[in-house]
Amino acid sequence: MFFPLPDNFFELLHSRYDQALADGLMKFNGDDVKNELLEVNLGNFTVNLQYSTIYSLMHRPEKGDFKANPFEDPEPELTIVENFGDKNQFRIVYNKFPVIPRHIMLLTKQFKPQTTPLSPDELVGSFTILKKLEEVDPNNKWFGFYNCGEDSGASQPHKHVQFMTLPEGFKAFPETIIEKSDAFIPNTKREPLQNANLPFAHFIAKFPSLDDMVEEDLIMYFMSLLQRTLTVLRENKSESISYNVVFTTDYMMIVPRSHGKYKDLGINSCGILGLFLFKNDELLETVKEDTPEAVWKSVGFPNTSGQESDEYHY
Repeated sequence: MFFPLPDNFFELLHSRYDQALADGLMKFNGDDVKNELLEVNLGNFTVNLQYSTIYSLMHRPEKGDFKANPFEDPEPELTIVENFGDKNQFRIVYNKFPVIPRHIMLLTKQFKPQTTPLSPDELVGSFTILKKLEEVDPNNKWFGFYNCGEDSGASQPHKHVQFMTLPEGFKAFPETIIEKSDAFIPNTKREPLQNANLPFAHFIAKFPSLDDMVEEDLIMYFMSLLQRTLTVLRENKSESISYNVVFTTDYMMIVPRSHGKYKDLGINSCGILGLFLFKNDELLETVKEDTPEAVWKSVGFPNTSGQESDEYHY
């Protein structure tokens, strides 16, 4: 079910990044980044966190617009693969404002809004990239994410899926949640995985091996989790359809969102996963004083662990 990628994809990923950074085409200074890895105990559940202060994020626009769309015609120097997908409908590019080295994105060539669900070919394209990265870079743990809707923390309206590596020593909470689960597609008889200790609704499903899946399986995983998400948004009378999708080759998680910001801090999929990104020290102190639990509770919806679904749920 996967799309072809160049045999030298990994070499391109590294060499073009180094050149683009040297030429000043990216706003990132890794030497100035301050990282703090820690743990927080929520009931009997331990969650890994990382606080990253990245001063170069001060240059990133808070919100993009349709008139000044950087994804419509990205710089060739920031483009890794110009033609990707069964109809060459995608590009793979670097993020101009990365939060880690080699922070990359899957872009639709034709404008599609960031408020629409992932289509079948966008899902296949995303998992093609992730599977390839896992094969050629086994020493790092890669994950993908999609910020959908105006309250998801998305900064650009042109549809894009992002890919990053997890910090060394960081275990994302979905990894812990799926440890004792078998692989299954949620349905009315079996709810998605959710930990009752987390202060926000989150819907997780564990994958079998991607090699054992077909495109229809991937679609069913996504749609089953999206159904639970839409139910939460409907029951809470949300004014927008906003959610975060986070995935690895082992699981997929969707989190319904109520707000895109906590005070002055934008929270996207990274923040939901426990990777908090700050552009200045003041925002870092805000989260330390208020606690990550308060942030998650504010930008999400109440945890629905233990609630059963029925045919009236989306």
